[in-house]
Amino acid sequence: MRNPRRSRYNLHAAVLALFLAPVLAIAGQTPNPTVSGPIAGGDHGQPFGALPAEELKRAGYTESEYFYSGTASAYGNQGAWGVDGVWPAKTTTTAGYKVRMLVRRPADARRFNGILVVEWLNVTALVEGAADFMQMQELLFRDGYAWVGLGVQAAGIVTPRTALKAWDPTRYGSLEHPGDNYAFGIYSQGGQALRHPKGIDPLGGLRIQHMLSVGRSQSAAWLIGYINAVHPLTHMYDGFLVHSRVGGTYGFPVEWRGVVPPNPHIRTDVDVPVLDLQMEGDYVSLRSHLTRQEDSAHFRMWEVAGGAHAETPRWVVEVPPPLDHGQGCKDPINAAPGHAVVKAAMDALTRWVRDGVVPPKSPLIELGDPAATDPIVRDRFGNAKGGIRLPEVEAPTASVSGLVNAPAQAAAGAQNFCRLFGKTVPFEQDTLKELYPTHQAFVKSFDHAVDAIEKAGFWLKPEADEARNAAEQSGIGR
Repeated sequence: MRNPRRSRYNLHAAVLALFLAPVLAIAGQTPNPTVSGPIAGGDHGQPFGALPAEELKRAGYTESEYFYSGTASAYGNQGAWGVDGVWPAKTTTTAGYKVRMLVRRPADARRFNGILVVEWLNVTALVEGAADFMQMQELLFRDGYAWVGLGVQAAGIVTPRTALKAWDPTRYGSLEHPGDNYAFGIYSQGGQALRHPKGIDPLGGLRIQHMLSVGRSQSAAWLIGYINAVHPLTHMYDGFLVHSRVGGTYGFPVEWRGVVPPNPHIRTDVDVPVLDLQMEGDYVSLRSHLTRQEDSAHFRMWEVAGGAHAETPRWVVEVPPPLDHGQGCKDPINAAPGHAVVKAAMDALTRWVRDGVVPPKSPLIELGDPAATDPIVRDRFGNAKGGIRLPEVEAPTASVSGLVNAPAQAAAGAQNFCRLFGKTVPFEQDTLKELYPTHQAFVKSFDHAVDAIEKAGFWLKPEADEARNAAEQSGIGR
């Protein structure tokens, strides 16, 4: 005989499931977009931002471009949002879109390490830039990662004179973007097309074990919003590298203005690993020291002394050769190899997600007055105290800092990012002789610093070996 109580329960459950179906679809399922490609032709015959064919061949990688399109959601708040980053969100409106993805993967599937890195392409310069790939490339290629750059913001597609549709109207003329309120939805659907392809598979059948999200600078700021508000609804990515985020409320959709509090944290109840990597230059020029938060179960913050928001790196700072002035900057720009820490951060996030190995805790940069133009405490050479100690600040041959630079000649209406590039001031010969009376004295001091940062887990062996070799070959102390 049927249990009437159980029957009533089943009926109620069925009705409830029917009622909640649309909600569950919003909260846990991301629609698959329509993927087309690989894309060919156009006025340039190649994707914007393409790598040289010989470079790809040497690395054993292929590069291809795809378009994806669909209907994306915008997101809004449900109630007040606090500095703690716990931001209950809901979908608001929808709009059609068509954007691109750039795919780099091992030509031999057996080389694929199972990790897909999905970068939120940076549009600060009003073009789509792979700002993190530039600093991770050697690691990604040598360890067999797959990488995809998603162009999810309007400025990289529709800006006159600079963006995709202007650069190659034949190739990119069909792209459309409804506005950055929909960027989060577009980013999720790009991940869905990669993780659960229907029809065309941009990764050519590679079996993804884990999918990691990365973003640098402006893109890092957008990832804060994604982690805090959207990730709890989609659970699309298995971990996040937030690289050189911005302070204040920069980098959020227009419709979030007045809702997002100043200098928000990353929510501590996030269910996947998040590594927040900050250079000292981010604290000076972007005021992101005001967002500093403590480590927690799924959150680590790394702070790099001597690193700038952007750099022209050298393992050993010496002149000659002349130092780089970047985009016509007044002072030589930062020459510290912050990229080596970026590679270690990507490796650490991978091991955290894949193997459960929690990254090391970073020493904190020493801060003085948080309201000061330069909030960082510095030593007698002008180098930051505390933080992850690059060999270039532990065995210094120059002051390498994130201090605000300026254009040598400012041009009205022209973009210039000198303020983000930091400064390098080489030591005078008398100072070098005082510190390193012989070449071997310098090499010993520098190698000791390299050993320390490698042992601490903030550099990887290939970069450490390159640095040691550069010190041996340098002219310091000769």
